[in-house]
Amino acid sequence: MNPRLTFFFEGDDFFAALQDSIRKAHVSIDIEFYYFASDEIGASFAKLLTQKVAEGVEVRLIYDALGCLRTDASFFAELEQQGIAVKPFHPLFPISEHLGRRDHRKLMVVDGEVGFVGGFNLSSEYSARFRGPEAWRDTGLGIWEDVSVQRLKRLFQENWEGLWYLAKMDVVELWRGELRPDWQQSKFHMIPNHGWRRKSLIRQEYLAAIIHAKRCIHLTNPYFIPDRGIRRALRRAAQRGVEVALLTAGVTDVRIARWAGQATYARLLGAGVRLFEYQGRFLHAKSATVDGEWFTVGTSNIDHISFFRNLEVNLFGRDGEAVGVLDGQFVKDLTSSREITLQDWRQRPWWVRVRSKFFFYFRVWL
Repeated sequence: MNPRLTFFFEGDDFFAALQDSIRKAHVSIDIEFYYFASDEIGASFAKLLTQKVAEGVEVRLIYDALGCLRTDASFFAELEQQGIAVKPFHPLFPISEHLGRRDHRKLMVVDGEVGFVGGFNLSSEYSARFRGPEAWRDTGLGIWEDVSVQRLKRLFQENWEGLWYLAKMDVVELWRGELRPDWQQSKFHMIPNHGWRRKSLIRQEYLAAIIHAKRCIHLTNPYFIPDRGIRRALRRAAQRGVEVALLTAGVTDVRIARWAGQATYARLLGAGVRLFEYQGRFLHAKSATVDGEWFTVGTSNIDHISFFRNLEVNLFGRDGEAVGVLDGQFVKDLTSSREITLQDWRQRPWWVRVRSKFFFYFRVWL
């Protein structure tokens, strides 16, 4: 396995790796999470971060105000009292014009040398220790690749300074030609969604990979409500003989998003796309592989909100070993999934058809 990347598919493993890196920190810890819960997992991180502050390590935390509505009001205040610098993203009051744009990232950078990114929030929902077999299945990534880690740290700094929406960084990147990855320079690229020039970069990378696929496409995503361009690209890929397999959530925390996504199933199935819904527990992972050489792991769903509104970040790479690990997990996940065939889908009740079409009209808000 590539020594610069480590994959995590269960919450307890991911949390253990995060906490091990925190314990080894000497200079700084930057944490940015959509949801930082005040439960057992959140408390364990709060205790450890407080200890590092006492040792002289600078600790900064960004959390999303809407994502953390369930977190106890006193939780972040206590962290601040212990010396942790805390910043909420877009507080709900006073109401801002950007209220609908949320910080959906989940990342951590330690000493500017190691980074973590993926779908995991800091919550016991992902922990088999506390939730047993119902713990959410997700995918996270540990990164020891200097350029990607520095990119992740820069994205955190932009957000910390309130530059996420300004054009300053975008103009610099445009001048340097950094808005699209240069695969000749590096086989790993940390790509964000935010700012006036970067709001759809993750979508562009997905779309390019699908359009140029020659053999196989494996997509794993819990909130799958693809736009017209993504749907068309997936259908055309299947029609030209590419194996296209989509794995999404069969158990979900947002039912209306699942129902809206199901409105896209019929035409995808008709074109030859294979569709699977994960059973037994919630699949929250966001990853994809193409042709055994291209992959992505990150925070972005395949929907309008992630592609065009929220702050997101995905690592994109071209690495056969990394793809092998992700494809192995994909095959494993399929054993816990139910395949939806075109014949089965055509036989669904009339009210299921109406329900999915109705909620599909609200897809840009889901």
